[in-house]
Amino acid sequence: MHYSHVCIEGVVHHLPEVVIPTTAIERMLSETYERLRISPGTLEAMTGVANRRFWKEGVTPSLLATRAAEQLLDETGFDPGKISALVSTSVCKDYLEPSVASLVQGNLRLQPNCLNFDVGNACLGFMTGMSVVANMIELGQLEAGLVVVGEGSRDVTLATARRLQSPETTFAQFRDNLATLTLGSASCAMLLVHERISKTGHRLVGGLSMAATDHNRLCIGTAEQMHTDAPKLLTEGVSLAHQNWLKVRSDLNLEPEEIATYAMHQVGKANHEAVVSALDLPEERTIRLYPDYGNVGAAGVPLAMSMAREQERFRDGDSIMLMGIGSGLNTQMMQVVW
Repeated sequence: MHYSHVCIEGVVHHLPEVVIPTTAIERMLSETYERLRISPGTLEAMTGVANRRFWKEGVTPSLLATRAAEQLLDETGFDPGKISALVSTSVCKDYLEPSVASLVQGNLRLQPNCLNFDVGNACLGFMTGMSVVANMIELGQLEAGLVVVGEGSRDVTLATARRLQSPETTFAQFRDNLATLTLGSASCAMLLVHERISKTGHRLVGGLSMAATDHNRLCIGTAEQMHTDAPKLLTEGVSLAHQNWLKVRSDLNLEPEEIATYAMHQVGKANHEAVVSALDLPEERTIRLYPDYGNVGAAGVPLAMSMAREQERFRDGDSIMLMGIGSGLNTQMMQVVW
């Protein structure tokens, strides 16, 4: 996919104040650790996650997405009345219905003619939402669209930790639930507009996605747990990303050293290092947020981009590559020229 008229007017992130160290989770599992002869520090050593964050109890995905959207509209000064689509991309939901998007739109009091709907694609949800809005802008169906995400890991992490406290827990069960204990929380928002009304000129150039859905059961998530075949998920996910990267480089005529910043989905140490190695990326240009924030689901890519902007990791005119792998399996990569 190539875009000629789509600009990113702004991107922001919003983070919880409550920091949960990995050591605190291991203390909850101390009896299980002792019985299974697992050494303290194993969780961080295996995943690279030292901390994650929790929202206060009862805070909903729609409220988180609303806060990020309000911050974005305040920073950009964009007229909410000109927003013609709002897409929520969270893995987390307030309810099965209504959509999170409808709740956020109601909170923001956007115009009645503003489309609102949810897009779900696991950890690639936000990038998929960007594609949907960008396609509509490119086709002339709207001039401005808002993409939001609000992820929270409190409930699933605590439910998993309590379940693993059982004296019946086996090492295999601990291993298969390990990924759940790396989950974090964050919310993000991005405003995409047609170039004719953009004040920034930050262009969404295009990108590609690729699927390997014969591996669609390697990561199964519910409200209370996430069961993962981590070794196979890593192997197949990196292989898929490598195939897509070769096509993206050819399609967009890119070389790795031309990219100022790689805003990658934040999974953990093994995933990050395997992707960097397989795709031959310049390590110093990749963003590592997982040590302090964990895996924040669909918020991972926009969080990496927003924090890189905040840290001045790129400047006007620089190329940024957004890269993610999501359970399913799917991978998506998009180029932005800031």
